[in-house]
Amino acid sequence: MAIAMEDTVNPMQFTQVFKVTPEMIDDNHHFNNVWSVKWIQDIAIAHSDSVGGTALMKNLGAGWMIHVQHVEYKNQAFLGDEIRGTTWVAAYGRVASLRKCRFERVSDGKVIFESETQWVLVDLNRGRPMALTDEMKKLYVEVA
Repeated sequence: MAIAMEDTVNPMQFTQVFKVTPEMIDDNHHFNNVWSVKWIQDIAIAHSDSVGGTALMKNLGAGWMIHVQHVEYKNQAFLGDEIRGTTWVAAYGRVASLRKCRFERVSDGKVIFESETQWVLVDLNRGRPMALTDEMKKLYVEVA
């Protein structure tokens, strides 16, 4: 099911550095893709925490749930690599947001993977989607 979205004007970017540790290495001796999904979630939560979005969401009795996620792998990462993640909310719908992420190796700038995730805001008491508030949307926009 497609959700109509409107592009965010001046989206605020958030950056966090991750490190590839031994438990993240698979049998092919590189970063296991399973960790990519965790990093996408971790950076989204950190961004939300940093602007007060998590507190606002909890006050509303709401939570974000993934509706659709696309991850594109571009290069491999290896043990010890530092990976810079950057995320921003690219668009909003009535009950959803589209968050984009880019993860690149710090040492050479190569993009390791990129993602687009459609998050739906859910009323946790009713288990149903709920409308995003203007207050929530404004948290993720750069003020000129």
